[in-house]
Amino acid sequence: MTPVHNKILFIGPMGAGKTTAIQTLSDDMAANTEVRNSNRDMYDKATTTVAMDYGAIQLDDEQLVHLYGIPGQKHFEAVWPVIAKGAIGAILLVNASQPDWQNDMLYFLNAFPQLVTSGSLVVAINRGSDQQQLQILELLSQQNLCLPVLLTDPRDRGQLVMTLEILIANLEIETLIHE
Repeated sequence: MTPVHNKILFIGPMGAGKTTAIQTLSDDMAANTEVRNSNRDMYDKATTTVAMDYGAIQLDDEQLVHLYGIPGQKHFEAVWPVIAKGAIGAILLVNASQPDWQNDMLYFLNAFPQLVTSGSLVVAINRGSDQQQLQILELLSQQNLCLPVLLTDPRDRGQLVMTLEILIANLEIETLIHE
């Protein structure tokens, strides 16, 4: 059988953990476009992505998943559709330790409406709590959205694989529903 090649996006604001998640998940060394962060007042991290991250994971004998991370700064929004082209789904990472994390989440949900409305998106909360997970579920409910919401550490390969598998399972269910 010919292997299936799927493209999954990692989306979210700067500092959410996209680069770390792709590095953690990738079977081989992930490629990234990290440069020195000139916006240290807003995000206290040394580097930031300016083009994209890329990695790949072989989930099983038949499924290779290509992982693409977008740059999280809003001034790179013009490249998001280019990177997103051909993606079957996305993992939205939000850093719940940031003061405006809920608005960041809503901003990225609105930036990728086709993935949201098709159920092709999972929300992964980095540095979050059970209470924040419930807050996100309530916020999504107010938007008439039903998406999986998981507490996920982008440094934990097991949690990331589970998040990826939940996304793929949702995609398969959506395919069956629309056949």
